[in-house]
Amino acid sequence: MTPAELALVARRLEEIFKNFDITLKVGIPNIIAINLPYEISFKDENAMKAFGYRSLTAAGIRLYSDLELVFIDFAKRETSIILKGIPKEDINK
Repeated sequence: MTPAELALVARRLEEIFKNFDITLKVGIPNIIAINLPYEISFKDENAMKAFGYRSLTAAGIRLYSDLELVFIDFAKRETSIILKGIPKEDINK
């Protein structure tokens, strides 16, 4: 994923998250940190992955490379997950 593509993903996710007081930070290579407000938390990594994939789908994003999401909760604890992308040649099949 190029830096421009990563920035596009982050912008689209920010549009979805803006009403939930969720902020994002982007890092290279392919990292998006998600700062969660006090009211939002996840019980496990499977819930985080589901949230990540659903958020990308809602934003109209189809991954062709892996993306690391780092969830940062209100206590500044970090949990990192990897969302697996679909190879670019398989996306339109």
